Amino acid sequence: MTASQIIRRYYRTLHAKGALIGRGQGQPETAHMFSGQTTEYANFTDPTSISGSGSLFTITADAYNNLWQTWTGYIAAPQLPARPANYDYLISQRYGSALPLERNPYPLPGEDPNQTNGGSGQLPVAFTQLREADGNWTGQIGVKLCSFCHDGQLSTASAGQQAPVFGGAGTIGDFTVAFRDFAAAGLSPTFGILGGPLTIAPNRGTGAIDQFQIGFLVFNGGNPEEFTNDKILFSQAIGNIKSPPWWNMGHRVQKFHGAVLPMDSSRIDMAAYYPLAINDDPVAWVDEASYPFQIWAESLKAPAYPGPVNQSLAEQGAILFHNKNLWAASLNNPVPQPDELGNGSCASCHGVYSPRYANDPSFLADPRMAGIAANLVSMDVIRTDSVYADAQQSLRNADGSPNVGIEYNPFLECGIGDFGDTPNNESVMLAPPLFGTWASAPYFHNASVPNLWGVLDPNNERPNIWLRQSTPAPEGMEGRVVMGFDTDINRAYDHEKMGWKYTELDCVSGFPATQPLLNCNPIDPSLPSLQDVLGAIYTEVALLWNLPIDELASIPLVDQQIEARKVYNTNIYSQGNQGHDFTVVLTDAERRAIIEYLKTL
Repeated sequence: MTASQIIRRYYRTLHAKGALIGRGQGQPETAHMFSGQTTEYANFTDPTSISGSGSLFTITADAYNNLWQTWTGYIAAPQLPARPANYDYLISQRYGSALPLERNPYPLPGEDPNQTNGGSGQLPVAFTQLREADGNWTGQIGVKLCSFCHDGQLSTASAGQQAPVFGGAGTIGDFTVAFRDFAAAGLSPTFGILGGPLTIAPNRGTGAIDQFQIGFLVFNGGNPEEFTNDKILFSQAIGNIKSPPWWNMGHRVQKFHGAVLPMDSSRIDMAAYYPLAINDDPVAWVDEASYPFQIWAESLKAPAYPGPVNQSLAEQGAILFHNKNLWAASLNNPVPQPDELGNGSCASCHGVYSPRYANDPSFLADPRMAGIAANLVSMDVIRTDSVYADAQQSLRNADGSPNVGIEYNPFLECGIGDFGDTPNNESVMLAPPLFGTWASAPYFHNASVPNLWGVLDPNNERPNIWLRQSTPAPEGMEGRVVMGFDTDINRAYDHEKMGWKYTELDCVSGFPATQPLLNCNPIDPSLPSLQDVLGAIYTEVALLWNLPIDELASIPLVDQQIEARKVYNTNIYSQGNQGHDFTVVLTDAERRAIIEYLKTL
C-alpha cells in the first residue's frame, strides 16, 4: 500500500467517525448533549461514567412517548385527547427538527427496544436513543444539540418527499420548546432551566449560540483563578444570531460570524457535547472527537438549487458579482468606502467563484483559493446590527489583540493563529462564503431579513416585524397542534426574491409576540420603546439578557406563546435589520441578475 493510499484510508476513517459524531442517530459511538459518546473512549476514562443509560440531559422513552400530554392546546381547541397516530411527524414539526431518511428508532409504549431493533418509533435528527458499549439499546433518549441549530429541511409536498439538510439551512429548530416539554414530561430540572427561566433562544430558528462561552467556566473545572477573562461574563450580551452553515467550513479561514477563532480550532465544535460526567480528563474526549468531526463537517456540500436557472441572466449576474464597483464615483455610494476595497465588487468580500475569475491572476493569485471568503469587514462599512460584533470585540484587549485570559481555556488555546486580531480595536464581521446561499435564508448574522432581495434592496424589502409561513396542519388538527416553519420549496419559498415567504405585521397585530410598548411602539414605529432602555442595560451587564425581563412572550408555557416565538421583531435588542446598505446603488435589473447567479453556487 502506497503512502497516499494509507493517507486516504486514514482520512476515510476519520470522516466516518466524524459523521457518527455529527449525525450518527442510534449508533453506539454518536455524541449527545454534554455527555460525550458512549463507547470507544473507555481507554482513558471510566466507561461507567459515560454510560448509555442516561445523563442530566436525557429522558426516558416513556417520558418521550408522553410528551403530547404536556402540550397545552389552544384556547379554542384544548389538549389532544390521546396520543396521535402521526406522533413522530407532529414532534418533528413542534420542535423544528426533520425526520431522517434512515432509521433513528425509539421504543413505542410497551416495546422492548432490544427485541425490536431499537423500537418502532422514528426520532427527529436532533435526538438519538443511547446504546451501551455492547450495543444494547437503553430506552434513554439524548439530544444532539448542534442539530437544532445547524440541520434543516427542504421538502416538496407535491412529490410527497421531505429530507433533512445536514450542516446548514437550520433556522427552523426550537430547542427551548423541546426542553420545556422534556422538563414537564420527565420532571427534569436541567431541561427546565434551558426551557424556561434562561433566555438562550428567544425566537424559533435563532439563539444566543455563542453564549456557550459562559460554559467555559465549567470547561475549566469552574476555577475562576484559571479564567481571568471576566469580560465574557460581565460585558455586552451577545444577543440573538443564526448558526452559519457547516457546508461552508471548508471555504472560510475563521469560525463564527465574528471570526474570533481560526477554523482549525476544532475543540470549540464539541462545546455542546463536552462530557460533564467524565471524572478523569474530559478534554481527552474532546481531542479524540473534535478533529474527526471537523474532517466530516468540512466535507459537506451545499444542496443544489432545485429550480430552473436562467443561464443568460446568471452569466450577467456573475459579471456584476465579480466586477461591478459599488463605490464607483458616479454611484455616490452613501456608505464609507472600505480601506481595502479590492475592486469594490461583491466578490471583494465574499470570494471569487466563477472559473473565469478564479483563473485570472488579477482576481486570484492561485485558483485553488476559489470560493474562499476571508475578508474581515469593519462594522463602519457593513453597518448591520452591531450587538454581536461589539460583544465579540469586547473579548479582545483595548488594542484589538486577543485577551490573554482566554489562553487559559483549553477550548480556545489552539489553532494556527490569532482569533481575529483587529487593528484599531474595530468591531468586524467575516464576510461568509456564498455556496448554498439560496438555502440559507433568512439572511444576515441574526436572520433579520427574510430574503436575499432585501439584502440587496435595503430600502424596500426589509419588514420591521414579520412572520414566516408555518406548515399546514394535518386535516382535522387545524388549530390544535403547533406546526413548524414551512420548508416546502414549491409552497413556501419565494424563488424570485430568494428566501422564505412571510407576512408583515405591525406592533399591534403581532401581539403577544410584539409586546406593544415593551418591544415596539404602537403609535409610531420610529418612536422608542422600553426595549431601547433594556438594550442599554444588556450592553453593560451581559447576563441580564439571559433573564426573561423582556422575553415573557417567548417562554413557551402554552401553545400561543410557542407560536409567538415564530414572529421576528427587528426592534428587539440584537435583532435589527439595518446595514449592508452599500447595495442601494444597484438597479433592480442588477439585483435580479445577481440573485440568478447565486442560485448556481
